[in-house]
Amino acid sequence: MSTDAFQTLRVLSQQVIDFAEPVPATQELIQNWHGAAFDVLGTRCVISADETRMIVDLGDTIPLPGVKHWVRGLANVGGRVVAISDLTSFLSGGAKTSGGKQALIVNGRGIHTGLMIEQSYGGVRLSTEQLRTDIQVADELQPYISGVFSTNDGDYALFDTSKLLIDANFTEASVITSS
Repeated sequence: MSTDAFQTLRVLSQQVIDFAEPVPATQELIQNWHGAAFDVLGTRCVISADETRMIVDLGDTIPLPGVKHWVRGLANVGGRVVAISDLTSFLSGGAKTSGGKQALIVNGRGIHTGLMIEQSYGGVRLSTEQLRTDIQVADELQPYISGVFSTNDGDYALFDTSKLLIDANFTEASVITSS
């Protein structure tokens, strides 16, 4: 390599250093949360995409004898038999029922079930920075809420199905007692 070529590379190297833009400041990574939004007891809720298999339009259900008032029956969902429960009726102790015809199909703790909801808003993406634990929700919902996403569009209560699926009041749906 000739001295002139080496000197040219040295000049170019210095020009790159002299005229280079500064390294941008480190940007904070904002974590997004994904889920489905729905109404229950007049409260807009969200459920994690990890806990929801799908939102379905419900047809007729086959009633089951000997179960609590909020168990609507069995439905064929995608070729699979799924127990459907009226979430509004369960949470309100039967004082209200869901007028909706949709269900969230959830799976957790080995339980595959459908939760009848009042209305679905489809998928949502929220920032985890918007999640707060100091916002109160209706007393009936409180045991199943893990926080509230506070957004410009309003609040979304984070419904935690794992809390519902360990609640004996929900999992023990039979009214028949053994003797």
